[in-house]
Amino acid sequence: MGLGCVEFAVPGDTLEDKLRVLESHEMWLELVNKDISKKRLRYILEILPSFSTSIRSVQAYLLHDLRMLSAANRDREVAVRHVEETIKIASKVGAQNVVTVATYGKPTINNPREKCVEIFKRFGRLGTESNVVISIEALDRERTAFLPSVSQVCELVRDVGSDHVRLMADTAHIHANGENVAETVREYATEIMELHLRDTNSRPPGQGAIDFTSVLKVIREMFKGLTCLEYRPGLHPHADFVNALEVNKIRRDLTPS
Repeated sequence: MGLGCVEFAVPGDTLEDKLRVLESHEMWLELVNKDISKKRLRYILEILPSFSTSIRSVQAYLLHDLRMLSAANRDREVAVRHVEETIKIASKVGAQNVVTVATYGKPTINNPREKCVEIFKRFGRLGTESNVVISIEALDRERTAFLPSVSQVCELVRDVGSDHVRLMADTAHIHANGENVAETVREYATEIMELHLRDTNSRPPGQGAIDFTSVLKVIREMFKGLTCLEYRPGLHPHADFVNALEVNKIRRDLTPS
């Protein structure tokens, strides 16, 4: 099960539908924590044993709106608590990884980098206890004013200094920064815990401007982390999903192992 897909991109009306689709393709699921309730978590734990599909990653999705680097204590506390709850959920469902970001937009706290290192050291300790990695996704200059590149987030991760805090990358964000996607993945292949495959304008791979032939070649040659489809489905989610898989299949056939 080398390839995963984020929950909202998998066709299906229910989680069971989505797990069934992924099972048929021998793929894994990236669960999305949009404030998962205890009842929802019980439901997930009840149905999961019925499928061979595993949950390998969980997104701390509310970080799209929450701000861990806000000057307001309350805002920071809510964001930190969301990540900590996501780590606990990941541990319970058997996931290896939690997807986070440092912040969208612009930090308002003084010394944001110092505070960010402090926060992720805290997450690293919880990750160590829970046997879960916390990955910091590198965004891009359009989405954040704070460390908007893979190289900068990689330096942050190194300063945190925890085996349970790792780098995460996204092909669309790398491209948005004007960088060569394949070469960036190659350079940081051993540092990246998870790589999101997404084309420009958040479309499925193969429907935008990114050259996935070269990206997938690098992945197959040297990348050992998690690889996950993560895009916004259009009007025809099933067709988007099938086309994204076909791009991966074609590239695999054309690229020598």
